[in-house]
Amino acid sequence: MRTLLLARLALPLSLLTAAARAELTATFEGGGAKDTRSDRLPALLVNAGESATPFLPAGEFGVTWTGKMVLTERLRLEFSFEGEGKATLTVDGKELHKEEGKFGATASASTRLNKGEHEVSITYRSKPDGTGQFRLFWKEASFPRQSVPPTAFAGAPAADPVRQGRLLFAENHCSKCHFDMEGKTALNPLFQETGPILFESGDRLNEEWLARWVADPSSLRPDTRMPALVDASTPEGKQQAADIAAYLVALKTNPAPAAPDKALAQKGGEHFHRLGCAACHTGPQAVPAEDALKGRVPLHNVAAKFKPGALAGFLKQPERLFGHIGMPNFALNDDEANSLAAYLLEQSGKVEQKPSGFPKGDAAKGTALIAALNCGACHAGLPLNPLAAPNLADTFKKDWSANGCVSGKHGGKVPKLALSDDERASLIAFAKHEKSSESLGRHVPAEYTTAKIQALRCTSCHGIDGKPSLLDSVHLDSKELVAHVHGENDKLDQSRPHLTYIGEMLHSSYIESMIAGTAKPKPRTWLDMRMPGFPTYAAGLSNGFAAIHGVVPGKAEPANPDKALAEIGKKLAGAEGFGCTTCHGVGPVKPTAAFEVEGINFALSHERLRQEWFTRWIDNPVSITPSTKMPRYAEDGKSQRPELDGDALKQFDALWQYLQKPE
Repeated sequence: MRTLLLARLALPLSLLTAAARAELTATFEGGGAKDTRSDRLPALLVNAGESATPFLPAGEFGVTWTGKMVLTERLRLEFSFEGEGKATLTVDGKELHKEEGKFGATASASTRLNKGEHEVSITYRSKPDGTGQFRLFWKEASFPRQSVPPTAFAGAPAADPVRQGRLLFAENHCSKCHFDMEGKTALNPLFQETGPILFESGDRLNEEWLARWVADPSSLRPDTRMPALVDASTPEGKQQAADIAAYLVALKTNPAPAAPDKALAQKGGEHFHRLGCAACHTGPQAVPAEDALKGRVPLHNVAAKFKPGALAGFLKQPERLFGHIGMPNFALNDDEANSLAAYLLEQSGKVEQKPSGFPKGDAAKGTALIAALNCGACHAGLPLNPLAAPNLADTFKKDWSANGCVSGKHGGKVPKLALSDDERASLIAFAKHEKSSESLGRHVPAEYTTAKIQALRCTSCHGIDGKPSLLDSVHLDSKELVAHVHGENDKLDQSRPHLTYIGEMLHSSYIESMIAGTAKPKPRTWLDMRMPGFPTYAAGLSNGFAAIHGVVPGKAEPANPDKALAEIGKKLAGAEGFGCTTCHGVGPVKPTAAFEVEGINFALSHERLRQEWFTRWIDNPVSITPSTKMPRYAEDGKSQRPELDGDALKQFDALWQYLQKPE
C-alpha cells in the first residue's frame, strides 16, 4: 500500500508558484486613520482591546487585501471564509463570495480559473467592537477544503520605511535613553527588550576586547545595535573606552573556571557542523570577507572576547545574563559545551589581533563615565542618569535629520548608531509619521512575530514560502569538520521543517514549548540538529504565529475519540491498511521497518497537530513538503482502501480519532 500512489504525487497545490516571496498589499482603515502593509496571506486575528496594526487605534476597522493569485494549471475552485465580521472575495473583477456574521455557513459557486495570473481582492470588516478574525479557504475536486496558502499569491513586498523605522526604534532601544514618561512602551514586548547584565563582566570577558567593543562595536560585529558612546578617533575617546573597560572588568563575582581541554577541539568542530552553526555564524578560523557574512555573526573574535574558562558556561546558557540575546539555548551537555568551546577558542586564537593602542584604564573614571553615559538605561544594575537625553515626547518634536543620534552627527553626548543610509531614512520617516508616537504602545502579535522571524534569524535554519533556508547554501562551509568521520556522508536527509504553515499546523501551546526548548521528547529523532530554545520569546512568538494565520491560539482539547472510528483508524494505520506504523512508532512501540528514517511518533500527534492541517497533510504530503518521503494514499477524495466506502476524508477522520489516543 505504501507505493500505491507514488507515481502521482504532485497535484494542485504543487501547481502553484512557490519560488517568489508571496505578498499581498493590505490597506487598513479605522478610527480616522489609514495604514498599508504587506501580508503573506489574507488572514488576521484581532482580540478585544487590540489594534489591527500599530498605526490604527483599537476599535472597528476594515482591511482590503489586493494582489495576484497565480495558477499554473486550470482549476475549478470553491472559496469560503472562516471567522466573523463581513467579507467579500473578488477575482478578476467578479464577486465570487460574500458573507456576514459568523463565517463558514456558505461557500462560493465552483468557479473555473484558468492558468495564469488573476487579480484578487478580499475586503473584510471587523465586528463593531473591533474584534476580528478572517481566513480564506478553497477546495477543488482534487483536494479537500483548506486554507489558501501564501504561495498562491505572487508579488514583491512593498517598501515600508515607516514600519521599518518603528522596528529600528525598538531594536536600537531608543526609548531606554529617551525615557517614555507617558508609559506607552511599558507593556509592549517590542520595547521591553534590554541589554545584557554586566555584573559578571570581569569573570567572563577580556579587558582588551571590552575596550575595543566600547570604542567601536560595529567593527567587531557588523549587525550590532550597540552604539559607540565615545569618539575613539581621539586620544580622549580612547582613554574613555579604556576607563569603561577597566570598570567593567572589575565586576567579578566568581573565580574563573578552568579552560576546556584543547584535545576536545576536533570533537567540537564536529558539533559545530552537525548543529548547523554555519546558519548564523561564519567560522572562527579567519576574518570573514564581507560577501561571506550574509547577515551572519563572525566568530573570529571569540578567543579575544572570552576568558577561556567562561565560554563553555555561556554556550550552555546564553540567556542567563541576557534574556533577549539572539543566541539560543541548544541544551548542550557539559561535554558538548566544553568541546565546542575548545574548538572556537583554538581556531579563533589563531586569528591575528592588531594592537589596539588603548592606554591603561582607570576603573574609578570608568564608573563616572558609566553613570554620565546612562549605561544603566539598557544594562540593568548599572547607574542610571535619566536626564542624560531628552524624554521621548520631546524627542518626537525634533527634526531627526538635523541633529541627534539618527542624524549621523555624533559627538559629545550624541552616540554613534550603526545605521545604514536606508535605516537612517526609515527612522526619519517613522519620526515624521503622524501616528508614530501612538504606535509605540500598540502590540500587534502577528507583526511582532513577523519582525522576530527576521531578528532571530529563523529563516537561517527554516525555509518559508518556497524560499530555502540560508543553511541550505552555507552548510557546506563547515563540512570539512566532519570529513574524518566514517559514514558521515551516508547520513539521511537533514532538512528542517519549513515555516510556511506553522501557525495553522501546530497548536500554539506546542509551538511555545518548542521555542522555549521544553518540548519533550524530540519529535524528529533522526536530525543531528536540534531546535534550540528562545525562552524569553516563546510565548509572544507562538501567539503571533497563530495570529499570522488567523488562528486562535490554544492547546489541544482533551482526547475524546469516537471509539468506533478510532478502531477503523487503528486498522488503517497498521500493516493491513496504509502501513503507517511501518515508519511511525506508537508510544514505546517502535515502527516495524522504517525505510530510511523513523517518522514522528504517533503518541505526539494529538499534542502537536491541529486536525485541519493533519487532513491537509495526509491528503497530499508532497504539496506541502516536496522532498517528503511520506506517500499519498488517496486521490480526488477516493482511497483504494474499502473502509468507510473508500471515502478518503472519512478515513482521514478515522485516523485522526485513533491518533487522539493511540495504543
